This record gives sequence, C-alpha cells and structure tokens, in this order.
Amino acid sequence: MIELLAALTILLVGVLALFAVFEAGMTQIRRASKVTTAQAIADAEIERYRAIRFDSIGLAASDLAGVDGTYTGDGAYLANAPTTTLTAAMTSSQLTMSVASATGFPAGAPYIVKVDSEFILVSGGAGTTSWTIVDSAGSSESLGRGYLGSTPAAHSSGATVQLIRLVDLPKCGTAPCTDSVPTKTVTGADGASYRVDTYITWRQTFSSGSTGGRLLKLVTVVVRDSTSPYRVWARLGSSFDESTGV
Repeated sequence: MIELLAALTILLVGVLALFAVFEAGMTQIRRASKVTTAQAIADAEIERYRAIRFDSIGLAASDLAGVDGTYTGDGAYLANAPTTTLTAAMTSSQLTMSVASATGFPAGAPYIVKVDSEFILVSGGAGTTSWTIVDSAGSSESLGRGYLGSTPAAHSSGATVQLIRLVDLPKCGTAPCTDSVPTKTVTGADGASYRVDTYITWRQTFSSGSTGGRLLKLVTVVVRDSTSPYRVWARLGSSFDESTGV
C-alpha cells in the first residue's frame, strides 16, 4: 500500500506539472491571438489615414479635452507646451518675434507656435529669444504668418506664446476637417472588444547636417485591452508628409 501511495503521489505530481504546461501554452496562444488581432486593427487604422488628404489628418481639440489619464499618460501624447510671452508688440506683417524665454521650446526649427488666435511657423532663431518667422526658402508651405489657415494679426507685448505639438482640426462640416476621435472601441476579428487610442502630433525632421525640413504629421495608434486599458496589445506609428501623403 505504501508503495502504491508513493507511486500515485509521483504520478499526481507529474500530471499536475503537465497540466500547468498545457495551461501556460493556452495562455500564450490566447495572448498571441490578441496581439495578432490588435496589430490588424492598428494596421487598418493607419491605412485609413493613408487614404485621406494630408490636411484632413488631425484631431479636434474639443475631443482631446475629454480624454482620460490612460490616454494622456502614454508617451505618444504631447501637450501643447511650454509657453512664453512676447517682449515686444508685433504687427500683422512682422517677420520676427521677440520672446521672454526659449526654455522648453525645440532646439531647432521649424516648429509652430500660437499667439492669441494666430498660428505662426517659426523657421529660425531656435534656442534664442529672437525668432524668425518666414523660412529663407520662401516656399508657400513655409510662410509663417497666418499658418494653418489662421489670420495674421497684430499682437501686444506680453501676449502668450504657446508651442503647438498637437494637430488640431475642427470636427467635420467645412473642409479641411476631421472625423477622427482620440479614443474609440473596435470589435476585432476574434469578436472581442479593443480600445483604440490615436495620437496625432507635429514631427520635426532634420537632415544629416541638422538643417530643418518640412514638418510632418506623426500618427500613432495604440490598441489596448478594453477592460484593462493599461495592457497594450499593439502600437503602430507612421509619418505623413504634405507632398506625398505618407
């Protein structure tokens, strides 16, 4: 009897170990299925942006104002910051601007700032307190006053100057506009629900000689577990250029 009990005990330990292996294997298979489905969702989202015009790629500021901590806590989220102030008044046609501080602003141009309701493309003077507004090449896409369809205006000394990182577009109605949302729930091919977070930001490009190029739009899609959004199943990013769309 003692030998029989010992044999059964050893057999039981082996069976339980084998069961644990099978259970771990099933867990890995389920996880691989989630990752594959999430990657397919992310690919489909990126392809959706490749199929639309460059000037329609963006998110509405009103939608971004309502996102949760999971969204803003991701590294792909870049807030419109920092800010500084003008140290001298500007006319509506002035091609330079003087600011109180460049701390936190990009070390290289171009980049976008907002003064009152006007968007301005800064093309020179990065790292200093005297910025050039118009690119020396003078190409139409680099004109810095009234950038992104805003209206050139005069600005008083002390006006707030804010760095713009987020690509803001109005909700659809009058083109260019966007029907994209920062967060949505998508049903995958496996029938499960996934949370899809989309981030759209301005991205600087530089040549090997550190010469600034045209600004790109960086679209990052993060697919999360719908019930535990801290768990990321897939992450995919793509840059979009004004001339090629990709």
